[in-house]
Amino acid sequence: MGSVNFQIEGEFVCDLARSWFWDEGREYSKCEELLLSCLVTDQITLEEKKKIVVEILEGRKKLVGVNSLSLVDDGTIRPLTDKIEEYRKNEIIRKIEEDIQRRPLAYLDPYSCDQDPADFEPISDDLNYDDRKEIREIYGKYLTPYEDLRLWAYSSDSYFYGRRLLPGFWSAEDRPYLDQGLYLIERPRLVFELIGGPVKDTDKLMLLLRDFLQALVDRKGVNQAAALEIIHRNKKFAAAQEEKRRQIPKPEEKELTEDDLNKRTDPDDFLSEYGLIDPSGNYYSCKFAGHHAKAFHIIAKREGQNPDIYPGDFDKALDILYSENWAIIRNPDPSGCVFFDFRGDRRPTKKQIDAAFTHIIKFNEPTLPGIEKYLED
Repeated sequence: MGSVNFQIEGEFVCDLARSWFWDEGREYSKCEELLLSCLVTDQITLEEKKKIVVEILEGRKKLVGVNSLSLVDDGTIRPLTDKIEEYRKNEIIRKIEEDIQRRPLAYLDPYSCDQDPADFEPISDDLNYDDRKEIREIYGKYLTPYEDLRLWAYSSDSYFYGRRLLPGFWSAEDRPYLDQGLYLIERPRLVFELIGGPVKDTDKLMLLLRDFLQALVDRKGVNQAAALEIIHRNKKFAAAQEEKRRQIPKPEEKELTEDDLNKRTDPDDFLSEYGLIDPSGNYYSCKFAGHHAKAFHIIAKREGQNPDIYPGDFDKALDILYSENWAIIRNPDPSGCVFFDFRGDRRPTKKQIDAAFTHIIKFNEPTLPGIEKYLED
């Protein structure tokens, strides 16, 4: 068998390492390993070799020669901080994509929708047998919140067709109009450019989006059809903002006493970080340590009884709702973090999980302990 000879050409190795790092997005450690394999010398330390690797990747230095390599100056400089910033941006965009899949309603532009987002209900919860069968054939047993929202937007009250969600179903001409307010959930990079991360305030996002789109019109950066769409959206946005200014605060939005809040038996819009969530996803706020009183009044109302004379067991009221698959948002330590408490032998409903996410956003919490395991499932 004949011998095989290998040659190492310095500039080729440098170009390869740079291509890996800057263009192909390979891990830094792999690029460093490649270049360190060419710096075979005992005259400098490993730390010094690693500094040379950085200089090569940035374009400050390069290796020249064949087999016996020399380090010389190079001219094209790209600081590694640029790549670090790119990694950071891509990581945030990935988090936005995950958030869109979990909470697509937060990214829905209400000023582009012919249907009112306030009336949205998961369409998959109310389908007949044949429609559910079609869903299983195309998407599996369940729709994700993202898929469900798109199906809701693409369907009419009288016509359901699950394949509307499949890529390529709509022609390029029809798609922009059918997207309506959904275009943002398919453009996480635009969300990043507008607000720099997952959305916490949908109204703020839409205000920034409106200004962004108007700037495109002013620069003539969009075609005529798109410009008309933007103008239409702006008019709806302005009308909605004017309506908000005219609204008078409702009495229930005023500050409630601890006793008043604990006695309320109707669902509310997250008036407190402590509360209960029924299987339908409705939230019932209470004050700290007010869960027993809240549960007692809810059960008394359910039984058609006056809570002041209701003979039910006050101490067992919360356990009754807990056994009926109600979730409890509580925390024995008022200085600690609230958590999602649910029966260990059951799984919360989709609407209870959605309510838990709304709780996270409403109170600007990094997470809600106790909910993660249900997401992993």
